[in-house]
Parts: sequence; structure tokens; C-alpha cells
Amino acid sequence: MERDEAIKELQKESLQGLSDKDLLFLIESYVTKRNDYENIASLINGDEDIIAKMVDSDRVFNKVMSCTERILAISPYFLFSLLLRRAFKEKRKDAKFIENTIDALNNTKLVIPWDQNRLTGLLEDTQVSNYIANMLAQFIDSSKLFSVNDDEKMSHRYIVDMITDSLDSDNLEKFYIYCHIGNYTLFLTGMIPEYIKYRYESKRRPVDKHYYVSFGKTYYGLASEHTNARKSRLKGTLSQLSEGFEAVSQVLSFMNKEYLCSAKTGFA
Repeated sequence: MERDEAIKELQKESLQGLSDKDLLFLIESYVTKRNDYENIASLINGDEDIIAKMVDSDRVFNKVMSCTERILAISPYFLFSLLLRRAFKEKRKDAKFIENTIDALNNTKLVIPWDQNRLTGLLEDTQVSNYIANMLAQFIDSSKLFSVNDDEKMSHRYIVDMITDSLDSDNLEKFYIYCHIGNYTLFLTGMIPEYIKYRYESKRRPVDKHYYVSFGKTYYGLASEHTNARKSRLKGTLSQLSEGFEAVSQVLSFMNKEYLCSAKTGFA
């Protein structure tokens, strides 16, 4: 995969550009008094505001969570978008989460301290949730979790190896590696923290969750400061992920436990 194409993968999908399959599922789940679904699809296709309202509805969420079919006729991106947006919404209303997360975020050296308004802004940032939904959709293919690109020779399970690769890389490749380290650490701490705990406690690996959080914040920060962050319109998103890494990781953990681990649904 060419490096500029790899970067585009980080923001490939959007609610504005839902596939016909996802859009049809959304309409069939949301609309109750009409059955001219294809006509409705032609009217709302590309209208991100309307589509977002439908995605965020209890009706569609409940349809996904109560589905008894083995496979849902939706894409990984659509599923993760719906669940992430719901998780961010739930955490915005969780006073204890807000208080504890602000304390945790402020427990480091900061230029701008975190308060409720700033944290709420992060939890309302749809560009952040969209970026993460794309990331999770990519990591459905587990090989992409450990590969900086599609070259098997650059498949790594250790952050230090990824960093070593970045030292000998061109400018554009450095940006992608920085993003990948951020994505990798966010996925591990948010989606499978048990893996980190197991390796630390049972395998005696000298790295715990704090190690991954530290590297995630650092490399999302480096990515946000890179010239290609502005060119790719990712500067603000990457900065949010760097500064609010712990909060986003906790939202991912909540989504995974409450919606994915308890669900019997899949996706096409």
C-alpha cells in the first residue's frame, strides 16, 4: 500500500459516504411508517446531519443490539461508528467518569488543564469517533494491528521496533508510523487491556498499561505536529487523541465490555 493511500485509510469511511448496504439497513431500522426504503435512501444519501441523527437513535441502536442473526448486514465501520457514538454519549452523562477522568488527565504536566467543558468537547468530537471507527474497522484484520504497512517484513509486536523503523523512514512514512503507534497503543489499552495485564503479570514483560499510554500520547502528539497532519486534515483529531488519550481509551473499554462482549451479533 502506498504511504499516502495508507493515510487515507485512517479517514476512509464517513457517515456522509455510507455504503448502500449500510444506508439501507439504517433506513429499515429507523423508518416505521414507510417502506419505500430505496426512495428514502436517494433523498438522504450524503446528508450527514440526517444520517447521524438516525445512527444516534435508540431505535437503530436497539435493533443492532437485539439482532439474533449470526451476521448483521452492515460493515465493521458502520457498527463501530454506531457503538462508539453511543459510548461517547453515555460517558458524557456519567458524572463519576467525568470527575475521575479529569483528575487522571490533570495528573501530568499540562499547558492547558482539563475541565468539564474541555472533556465534554472531546467526547462530542465526531471527527475523533470517526477516526477511531476507521481504525477499528482496519484492525478487524489482525495482521494490520502489527503491521505498519502491508509489507510483512514490517510486521512488529513491539513499539521499539516501530520506532526504529521510523528513524530510517522518509518524512511521509514517519507520519504514518507515528499514527500507527498511537493507534496500536489505543487499541491495546482500550480494547484488550487484559492482553497487557497478562503479559505483564504472567509473562513477566517489563511494560504495563502506563507504558502504552505514555507512548500513545507521545506518538499521537508527534503525528499531530507533523506537516502531513495538516495536509491530511488530521491535526486537530490527532492532538485530541494525544492529549485525551486516557479518556478515549476508557470509552473504548466501556464500548467493548457493554456492547461488543455482551452482544451475539456480527457483521458482514
